[in-house]
Amino acid sequence: MKYAFKKIRRIIINDLVTKKHKVTLNDLKNFKINGSQDTVYAEGKDGAKLAAFDVNKVASITAENGSVDEGYLALQVGSDVVKVTNGSSILIREEFEVKDKDASINLSYKAAGAVGNEIRHIYKADLNGLPGEVYTQNATASATEFAYNPDNKTITLPTDAFSAGDTVIIDYYPTFKEYEEITNDANKFSIAGEVIVDAWFTDLCSEADVPLQLYLPKGRISGAIDLSAGDQAAVQGIEIESLTRVCNGDSKNLWTLRKYDLSNAEK
Repeated sequence: MKYAFKKIRRIIINDLVTKKHKVTLNDLKNFKINGSQDTVYAEGKDGAKLAAFDVNKVASITAENGSVDEGYLALQVGSDVVKVTNGSSILIREEFEVKDKDASINLSYKAAGAVGNEIRHIYKADLNGLPGEVYTQNATASATEFAYNPDNKTITLPTDAFSAGDTVIIDYYPTFKEYEEITNDANKFSIAGEVIVDAWFTDLCSEADVPLQLYLPKGRISGAIDLSAGDQAAVQGIEIESLTRVCNGDSKNLWTLRKYDLSNAEK
């Protein structure tokens, strides 16, 4: 039988030990199976090749995901996607244009932090619209200081420091009920997982689509990250190297490709 490798459906990665699901990549743009081996020769007189031995067999898969999957990114940096509750590590920047005779402004969210030092600084925008002249927080407003009332999220501007048309820039940290974070620590690295690839062949004679599954008992996730933003949306590079398991009873299998027909599955 002859087949065309038609379409990649998804890549599923599970925990090596527990087999618990870690991530599913299903926005794949392309997919490639890679493999190679080195050949060592026994040579005789004048370089005559007497025998050949194949060594160092390697296998891997590469792909591009059209979306950035946070679960795969976490595997790349050796982390988990952690849900943070009541956290205040996300910076919010707000900008307000001062109207005539405005003496105060109201934030959209309540600033977290020690009482009397929740915001620390506010800025008058310079000609480029960036933070310029800086004012510090105090209990009461003065010519060089501002005050913040956490009960109503009101900032009392420094006395006579801002005129109509000026822009006030405030960087502050609200408290979020929850958010997610991935931590890339210098002493943690990408991890390995069980990898299952679902795809389709096309029978070149019958034109029928035939499902197939590629199985990697142990695949090391590449830690190479290149997420670029600009005139095009970022794609997530996928690179998984097949490793040999070394525990007692484990086979030396790098990967197994299985073609199947669902009508043969027990119902």
